[in-house]
Amino acid sequence: MNWFMKLCIALCVVTSAVCATEASATDVDRTTGTAQRAQTAYERGIQLRRTDAAASLDAFRESAQLWERIQTAGAENGPLEFNLGNAYMESGDIGRAIAAYVRAERFMPGDSDLEHNLARARAGVKSSFERTGGTLLVDSVARWWHLVPRSVRMLLGWLCWLGFWGTLAAWFIRPSTQRGGAGAAPGATWRVAIITLLCGATLFGGSVIADEYLHTSRPRAVLVENGVTLRKGNGDGFEPAFVETLGPGVESTVIETRPGWLRIELPDGRSGWIRESQAAQL
Repeated sequence: MNWFMKLCIALCVVTSAVCATEASATDVDRTTGTAQRAQTAYERGIQLRRTDAAASLDAFRESAQLWERIQTAGAENGPLEFNLGNAYMESGDIGRAIAAYVRAERFMPGDSDLEHNLARARAGVKSSFERTGGTLLVDSVARWWHLVPRSVRMLLGWLCWLGFWGTLAAWFIRPSTQRGGAGAAPGATWRVAIITLLCGATLFGGSVIADEYLHTSRPRAVLVENGVTLRKGNGDGFEPAFVETLGPGVESTVIETRPGWLRIELPDGRSGWIRESQAAQL
């Protein structure tokens, strides 16, 4: 990624933070400076990678902390999550890297760099579990509509919805002499337009609603610690759900929450309780 692209990403992050928080001029300057320092720290980590491994890791961790600071200020966009994931990945924090990349997918679906980095991060996960049916169809359909960013789908949904009502109103106020007889063919064109707009509103709007439903009913989490034990209850005194411990990067679905604890389900259907701090929720 050249310096121009890095500058564009930094500016995008800053712009998003400004829009999300309605920051003052001082806040804008502070956010801009933080983004620049985060990118500088990342580049320093790259330069030191072969000559000073320890200093390189420190630089990558500094970069991640600075990107997190912008995130905490209210910024929410794909480039920010992508940069955060890169910093985590280079610092060896594979769990948080995967979490950041997955969040970035909501804003940057189909991005080749993001897909490559996410695949590389997932390949480094030591514990893997195969899915046994269940939500495969739902996930496949969701993957298809996520090829279009959520913001674009929402915009298209609203345009189709407004266009549907506008076209329907225009049809009804047309002179009655144009609705039949010689106007049959034009009438059919109007009906096709109305039906097409309604289908578009249903498709795009429905996918956004489905996103919110899946996010609420099936929230996801990524483990971020080593040696995580899934337990049969929400407490360290409960027996392990199974002998195997889990490592960072394992993705799961949150099926229940209690203060300080999460009950997660692995892709193979097994479930258990972990401490909330052991996972990054998406």
